[in-house]
Amino acid sequence: MSFDKPIRRIAIVGTGVIGASWAAQYLARGLDVVATDPAPNAEANLRKYVDEAWPVLTEIGLSPEASRDRLSFTSNMKEALSQADFVQENGPERVDFKIKLFADMDDATPVDSIIASSSSGITPSVMQTNCKHPERVVVGHPFNPPHLIPLVEVVGGSKTAPEAIQQAIAFYASIGKKPIKLNRELPGHVGNRLQIALYKEIMYLIQEGILSVSDADDAVSYGPGLRWGVMGPSLQWHLAGGAAGINHFMEHLMPGMVATFKILGTPDVTDELKQTIVDGVLQMAGNRSVDQLAQTENKELLGLIKLRANSAAQNQAPTTGKANGKVAERVFFLDVSGGRIESLNPDGSDRRVVLDGLKRIPDGIDVDAEAGHIYWTNMGNPKKNDGSIERSNLDGTNRTTIVPEGATFTPKQLKLDKQGGKAYWSDREGMRVMRVNFDGSQIETLVDTSEGNPRPGRDETKWCVGIAVDHEGGKIYWTQKGGDNANDGRIFRANIDIPKGETAANRSDIEVFFDKLPEPIDLDLDLAKRMIYWTDRGNPPKGNSVSRAPIDKPGKDQEILVNDLMEGIGLSLDLKNNRMFFSDLGGSVYSAKLDGSEKKPLLMAQGNLTGVAYADFAQANEPTRNDGPRLIS
Repeated sequence: MSFDKPIRRIAIVGTGVIGASWAAQYLARGLDVVATDPAPNAEANLRKYVDEAWPVLTEIGLSPEASRDRLSFTSNMKEALSQADFVQENGPERVDFKIKLFADMDDATPVDSIIASSSSGITPSVMQTNCKHPERVVVGHPFNPPHLIPLVEVVGGSKTAPEAIQQAIAFYASIGKKPIKLNRELPGHVGNRLQIALYKEIMYLIQEGILSVSDADDAVSYGPGLRWGVMGPSLQWHLAGGAAGINHFMEHLMPGMVATFKILGTPDVTDELKQTIVDGVLQMAGNRSVDQLAQTENKELLGLIKLRANSAAQNQAPTTGKANGKVAERVFFLDVSGGRIESLNPDGSDRRVVLDGLKRIPDGIDVDAEAGHIYWTNMGNPKKNDGSIERSNLDGTNRTTIVPEGATFTPKQLKLDKQGGKAYWSDREGMRVMRVNFDGSQIETLVDTSEGNPRPGRDETKWCVGIAVDHEGGKIYWTQKGGDNANDGRIFRANIDIPKGETAANRSDIEVFFDKLPEPIDLDLDLAKRMIYWTDRGNPPKGNSVSRAPIDKPGKDQEILVNDLMEGIGLSLDLKNNRMFFSDLGGSVYSAKLDGSEKKPLLMAQGNLTGVAYADFAQANEPTRNDGPRLIS
């Protein structure tokens, strides 16, 4: 079994601190969460935790569709698991309890859904003992709190399928976590063992009277701990080796370290030592409660996480392709979870941040290479009329609002008509297709699908999402995605201008170009070969795909070119080089030939990605390149 179905509904089993933090993380990534716990007041405590975590998650960056309204609760575990795409278990750390719990969960969960445990000490081979489908049981052990600390340790048991492990890793990465794979099980996994190894020496030093409790903490947090927040110890030793790096370290410095192994101590954990540590900790804490200390820690961690995400540190020479000494081409894309516009070369190299600080859920993007501008949409809050469209220079400078908040509800995909000097977009909850001049003047509604319903619209069949423009042919194309996997998604076509005497709401020239699609999203056109291309984020076989069909044969000859995406979103064609670029919400950007062959990942599982735009600068007069920070991937 491949376990590669789209993951949209998460079941949380056990809603203590770890389970509640996981729930907040999944909600912030736009997933549906159903939680279950038999404890009294479990639901109230869970919702309180999520509410308190939400401001931090908002500052990190919420994904499209993120909402606390997606959380539901039931005390019936079978009900919670019956439709789960992924299970995150957070029950008590007792072997007998875990074995029975996993057998019960295995019976209640769809057979193609992964069951992951947050267990910090019990191995998956033990937990899967009585499962009928042990092949889908893994450990996905987080560091507390999971909604803030990226690390997840993933390991399978003796009966776990390799495909389940790989899919769990890909899923965790897609929601902004940093998964690591343990090649075999061992008690305590890895992170805890590292902490224990360090604390063993700290306790020994305290017992020997070498350090006070306070100085021991300072020795870590003001010394190597600061470095470890930037890069791990092995890479640190590479720096310690000087110009010759890790090779010099291994040859000249490692012998001294090996000698030190022999003098590391083992404490005698007496009541006296434990009381010494308790007294020292309480003295450091002073009048601050555990909750106050946790809030201080989370604030500092948030700052470090944001700093790392925007790090400018990398010493490789740029590899941007050039033509006649100028930048030749770039692929731009939107990172929703990071709130950034980024770009890279068409081969995936030289990834750079163009502009960050995008807090309003960026979704659609297009580039005017000749004018040196990037345009993008900001969805805003889907329940409010606060969407907008912005523009900047190619290097992220001169950020300008083109369509202000209040003029469009939820702008989605965007296309530039350079011949006509207009930007076109679909307004999802606004149930409209709209356009504006490049300078922000003359905002127009071309299509109104509301049929009189109030905005923001709730009928997903009326939600306009993708957009494409044929200026010379005088046509616009757009998608109306429909409900989740309802197969009522459609592609429409109409004239580029409203017929005389008609309105956006009653125009008579709208035709259904394609129907009965899972969830069509973005569009692009190959006018020379008369083909329309689109992404679809619905379920396989037609969804999670890139398709094309003849423009002159509406509703016929759909050809699925690419599948196995993690909710396909953005699409941009490079007709000159017979290739296309596309993205998915799971955090990947791909390239492929226009026939779908030679599919290559440029990025994999890098948060949540939406719109993508290819730009060819070869014909531009003076293209500007962003020499800003390059991301470490």
